[in-house]
Amino acid sequence: MSAERRMSPLTALFMGISLVLTTAVASGAAVVLYGLRIIDHRSEGVVGLVQHVFDGVPELAASLPPVLSDLLHDRRAPEYVSQLDVDVAFVRDEDGDVRPVLTIENKGTEMVSLLAVRVAALSASGTPLGEWTEIVATPLAVDDEWRGPLLPGSTRHVMLSGWLGESVDPAELTGTVEIADIRVWTQPPAAGEAESGKSGV
Repeated sequence: MSAERRMSPLTALFMGISLVLTTAVASGAAVVLYGLRIIDHRSEGVVGLVQHVFDGVPELAASLPPVLSDLLHDRRAPEYVSQLDVDVAFVRDEDGDVRPVLTIENKGTEMVSLLAVRVAALSASGTPLGEWTEIVATPLAVDDEWRGPLLPGSTRHVMLSGWLGESVDPAELTGTVEIADIRVWTQPPAAGEAESGKSGV
């Protein structure tokens, strides 16, 4: 028996935007490589163009509203997993279905801007009965699926969207949790620091 899942329109939109951005980056890389191939005798001009584009990224980030520019100041941090306590339990909801509930505690000093987890429900014999992959921390807090960042010292309780049927006894289930991805927020440099760092390059 597998877990049933729902996908909200906002999640579908987020996945669509991510796919478009990934495709755009791949297409851009292909164009750059092709350009390097056909005009390699003008390599200095190509390198200068690429450098100009990358130099413009900080200015673009600075021109965005703070709520958006802050999203660019995070990093993948697998080492920070040791600062998280994640427990899973299984409960029966008001419809009689069995659903996993996560308790996530951030014991460290960093703000978690993105946290993706994979949860599996195992029978008494160790057979997987269901699995879930869900994002439980996001850069912005928008709705039930965009839950917002996990602040230092905070504890979050999350009921996952998928469920198992009424015939499953939650008391007989064992849950496993895997951290699939984690990013932490990085303090952006002050305007004066950014300018001095740029002039020193």
